[in-house]
Amino acid sequence: MRLFIGIMTPDSVDDALDEALGATMRGRARDAGLDRWTPRDERHLTLRFVGETDAEPAVTRAAARAAASFAPVRLLVGAQAVPFTARVVAIPVAGAAHIAAGLDEALAAEGLPARGHPFTGHLTVARASHHLRAAAVEQALHHAPLAVPWEAAALQVIASMPGGAARYAVRSTHAFVGRAT
Repeated sequence: MRLFIGIMTPDSVDDALDEALGATMRGRARDAGLDRWTPRDERHLTLRFVGETDAEPAVTRAAARAAASFAPVRLLVGAQAVPFTARVVAIPVAGAAHIAAGLDEALAAEGLPARGHPFTGHLTVARASHHLRAAAVEQALHHAPLAVPWEAAALQVIASMPGGAARYAVRSTHAFVGRAT
């Protein structure tokens, strides 16, 4: 099973993204090479991509342990949608680095491999089937700066199922129940 640990976006964040990335902008972005927008029910902040694994019980234990260590976390979505990789457009999310680090420790304690790259908080909003022309995408996606606060109360273990009607399935949810610092 292909797993990741993340935080699904609430309606308030989805509403703000839908408003900022409206139909006119999506048309311009399509002309610049973006061909798949992330639907509302698939938007999430990935804290850690695990990948193909048969260790779902260990991932679930690590997620529960990490979540129990933290109070609900205040996140901030913004400011601009930008090319994140050669085929992905994302909006930055601030405030989750300490959760990702705690999750890395909990996964390591379960014997899972270390993260392959530094954590960068973001919400993927669109993808392309080919390499993007960064300058054209940046111009097409220009929008008023966003600053959307968001208090996350839990993290989820999520299965990714490429090619299906439903791309993601939440396997378990773990509340942030630790003390605020």
